[in-house]
Amino acid sequence: MTKDPQGLPGFDAALARGLTSRRMSRRDMIKLGGISVGTLSAATILAACSGDSGGSSGGTQPAGSVNFDPTAATDHVNFSNWPLYIDKAHGTYPSLEKFTNETSITVSYKDEINDNASFFGEILPQLRAGQDTGRDIIVITNGRELNQILARGWATELDPALRPNFDANAADWAKNPPYDDGNRFTMAWQSGLTGIGYNTELVKKPITKADDLMSEDYVPAGSVGLLQADAPDFAMIQLGIDPASSGPEQWAEAAAWLQMMVDSPTFRAAYTQGYVDDLTAGNLAATMGWSGDVLYYAIWEDYPFEFVVPEGGAVLWIDNMLIPANSANPQGAYKMMDFYYDPEAAQMVTEWVLYMSPVPEVKELIAAHGQETGDEDLIATADNPLLWPDDALLATTPFGYSITDDEAAAEWDATFNPIWGG
Repeated sequence: MTKDPQGLPGFDAALARGLTSRRMSRRDMIKLGGISVGTLSAATILAACSGDSGGSSGGTQPAGSVNFDPTAATDHVNFSNWPLYIDKAHGTYPSLEKFTNETSITVSYKDEINDNASFFGEILPQLRAGQDTGRDIIVITNGRELNQILARGWATELDPALRPNFDANAADWAKNPPYDDGNRFTMAWQSGLTGIGYNTELVKKPITKADDLMSEDYVPAGSVGLLQADAPDFAMIQLGIDPASSGPEQWAEAAAWLQMMVDSPTFRAAYTQGYVDDLTAGNLAATMGWSGDVLYYAIWEDYPFEFVVPEGGAVLWIDNMLIPANSANPQGAYKMMDFYYDPEAAQMVTEWVLYMSPVPEVKELIAAHGQETGDEDLIATADNPLLWPDDALLATTPFGYSITDDEAAAEWDATFNPIWGG
């Protein structure tokens, strides 16, 4: 038995991280009802947004109109996040309990976001009608859905005077992201990379380049996976193209490269979700994958996995906390967002999810925790450079192309969807 980050006795760190049972990828699709993945295309969502007649704010409480008087916070926050994306122990969420103990604000936490597009489609009617979505904080990845939320004024503007933890502790990469200059509306929850994960016992040689995935000199036939959502940007990066400044001509180049991969004898499947099931089952020797998923299994469950940034580079993405317009408790939500930039709170999350923490000090805290407890997995977590990227690594991991209008969305989908049979 070990102690938790708060020093509480009787805390089994392995059990808290779910190591006694199979861990599902936090991006695995869990259909809990409502709109399933793929129901709403990007073009459909963008068209619905552009057809809104409710004005740029999209609501009765325009962005920036909230009085962020800390004393105005009510006693409850509704927080919606992705599955398996927060610390959990014995059916509770320790960091949420810490927040409640410090602020007296209780939290209803739902791991209901299984896909950016489908979740956006679920809350779109309330956003357009200027109504409370029933969520005070949501976590959404940079990309087309977040772009629409910000462009339509459907996020509450944050008061920069009321985020002391963020200002003191946020990593450089978490400040002033290109999609939200000055963090006017968002704060990073966690971040990660889309690169290559492979099984060292199934590959014939270590994977160093994306082209290796197409060669039977490196991987067996029928053993390679791709991720549909990230594949276009990933392909452009391998071709030396900056996705952010790309256009239809470059998209066509990327599509040709991806088609070559899909047509290669090593290809198995193009995944929307669930690639981790095939990776852990031994059906995939190598796959395009998300860093936290692969690192979790490699570090905490001792699978023979490696995650690599190929020579061409990898895709950087950020999952962002934001307060939807017309939230019932924006003041309390803002307190919670800044709370997770307290290093001890951020440590609790990162030790469980193994994605990139937006709080660099967490690295030293995890290292100290590992030394104190003799936990080699914690020490390995603190030592992994993929969780604490330096400038040299970040220079090889650009953001993907940012779709901001329905014309670009239609062109993008027409270029890439046929590869997956869409």
